[in-house]
Amino acid sequence: MTSPIDATVRPGVLARHGADVAAAALAAPASALAAATAALAAAARNLPGGRATAAAIALAGRWEVAAGLWTADALAHGEALGAAAADYAEGDDAVATAFGAR
Repeated sequence: MTSPIDATVRPGVLARHGADVAAAALAAPASALAAATAALAAAARNLPGGRATAAAIALAGRWEVAAGLWTADALAHGEALGAAAADYAEGDDAVATAFGAR
């Protein structure tokens, strides 16, 4: 019986995806989020008293924190994929050398 799952690791593909994820993290529209956060905070200052103002300010702060965490996590994930690709390629090369295939 053969498995329907292909567990073949392709280091080049893994490295390319890692680079794509890291590039997406670095290209995240931080300025757009900063503008939205600033607009929300400014609007909050013009809201009537009560809980609405505090809630809007808290939401603006959460957006800012969440965007920073997402960017950092995505960048770390992309870099980890690239490192895994290098490790797989190194292992493939070592096995090929040991068995004379390269």
